[in-house]
Amino acid sequence: IRHPCHICSKSFSEKRNLNRHLLTHEGISYSCDRCSKSFSQRGNLNRHLLITHEGIRYSCDRCSKSFSQKGSLKTHLLTHEFIRYSCEQCPKSFSQKAYLKTHLLSHEGISYSCHRCSKSFSSKSNLRAHLFTHEGIRHPCHICSKSFTEKWSLNRHLLSHEGIGYSCNRCSKSFWEKYYLKRHLLTQSGSKTELFSILLAPLFYNVLLNPAQKLIFFSILLSASF
Repeated sequence: IRHPCHICSKSFSEKRNLNRHLLTHEGISYSCDRCSKSFSQRGNLNRHLLITHEGIRYSCDRCSKSFSQKGSLKTHLLTHEFIRYSCEQCPKSFSQKAYLKTHLLSHEGISYSCHRCSKSFSSKSNLRAHLFTHEGIRHPCHICSKSFTEKWSLNRHLLSHEGIGYSCNRCSKSFWEKYYLKRHLLTQSGSKTELFSILLAPLFYNVLLNPAQKLIFFSILLSASF
């Protein structure tokens, strides 16, 4: 399904991209307050500020996000392509191949056990993070009183102080990715059909790529009750 522009010959796969494009025909522009350049889209202005004035080199040509490392940009681009790495033994799929490899260990019966309690984990890194709970090692936030057992959780939390993230306008929750905010909003609205479609969108894409998963996918559809 394409959304054509009624003014020129361009067409877009998403309606929001068409709406953003239409602004260029209306003469709406966004000017940089540091130099004389102006842009038809706010995202292009943001990208210009990051690359030219902030020194961030790698920007996404599909949205306004920019990255300091090329690898981070490549990982981000997968979110636009809906590229997933599917497990051949169960319906699960993952955004990165490394996550799939870790998951496959659970099917092979490989686990890493904690010598202090009965818990076991499919990866050594998860066990290491768990051991911090026994040691009492925490990573505190220097802005508020919260602390975290994992450094990446602290880094993600710090973004909330910088105004980065997606917040729910109905409650105090905020989310790192727009997908999780949308899923949260649907759980509040009670629209099970929409929620179901969002949760299974990545799996449906895998079905298109891997016909072997058709049986699993459609069995889930038949067993679901709305």
